[in-house]
Amino acid sequence: MSDTQTHAGPTGSQAAKVKVLDPNLSIYLDLLRLVAAFEVVLGHARHFVMPGLPGFISGHTGEAVAVFFVLSGFVIAFVAEEKEHSLRAYATARLSRLYSVCLIALLVGFACDMITNRFGVVPLSTHGFYDPAYLANLPFALTFTNELWFSHRVFGSNEPYWSLGFEAAYYVIFAAFFYLGRVRGALIGVLLMIAFGPKVVAYMPIWLFGLLAYRHIRAGRVTMSKWLALAAFVATIPGYFLVKRTMEHWAWPMYEPASVAQLAKSFVYFALVGVVITINIVAFRRAAEGRTVFPAGFARAIRWLAGASFTLYLIHQPFLIMLTSLFPGLRTHLLGGSVAIGGAVALALLIAEVSERRKRVFQRIVGSLLGATPRSGQPKSVG
Repeated sequence: MSDTQTHAGPTGSQAAKVKVLDPNLSIYLDLLRLVAAFEVVLGHARHFVMPGLPGFISGHTGEAVAVFFVLSGFVIAFVAEEKEHSLRAYATARLSRLYSVCLIALLVGFACDMITNRFGVVPLSTHGFYDPAYLANLPFALTFTNELWFSHRVFGSNEPYWSLGFEAAYYVIFAAFFYLGRVRGALIGVLLMIAFGPKVVAYMPIWLFGLLAYRHIRAGRVTMSKWLALAAFVATIPGYFLVKRTMEHWAWPMYEPASVAQLAKSFVYFALVGVVITINIVAFRRAAEGRTVFPAGFARAIRWLAGASFTLYLIHQPFLIMLTSLFPGLRTHLLGGSVAIGGAVALALLIAEVSERRKRVFQRIVGSLLGATPRSGQPKSVG
């Protein structure tokens, strides 16, 4: 990709208008990201190592991905408009964010699968999603083309990796429209949407909700009183459960091909979840304006834990499957599932020290390959 085209940032008067990502909102987005990642872990833990987990706290994996989409759209809009003013800078940041975690996550998942195949009691073949074609699927995983059109290519047992086939597509499509000019960008963007296919494109509006939320705040259009914003923020919690309780039967796995009718119903469900999350973010931003919401110690803890959330998301399933295969009694032992979940979190925190928290190193490497010098002080990107 070329960075000869740059997108002009907001004018000076516009830039001074609203500081969108204030400390409160920055921490809150990290908190949402952490909660969503842990919800995915709990959902898979209920399936593999802790069947006694109640669905009320572990039955939100698909919805958590919708949260990731909204968060991602919001943060990408922020960095593109305020930090990454060239396509090269944008590409450097996105590639370093992805590969700083994905390379080691794929390696860890492969190692877990090899241990499971060699020493496990429960074979991987018992899991319908497992695909032993590691070498055949590796190029698709590394290029994030694992979900093109009607394909669903799984690297071994790491099925959660599917969402990157959506996220990376949204990064690329957004970049075309944002950096390449109105006519050329629209043409290339539409061609990219065709290339990625209807399954991926169908859910892109959920990602765009985050972008719209950012621009809505940026333009200073959130003018409701703080008390009304607080009420709206609180109302999104029962609002989410109302949507889930009444419409969850419309949901369909995003990565699975579906009929037009099924896809439409599934989109409506996840879009409503996305709307609730978008309102939640915008209302929180307004309600918290001008005050310090999070104590310093709590804020540091959230930032540190969230700094391993992407790693946790990508390594937990192969790890949990390995544990339950090596120690089948985990599923029936009172504390076995909790130990397995704790082990996945500990492993993610350890791996994040050489991956997710070392994104700057990857930025320098990718930047040198692309001929760019990454900016210092880049905000964290939501996976």
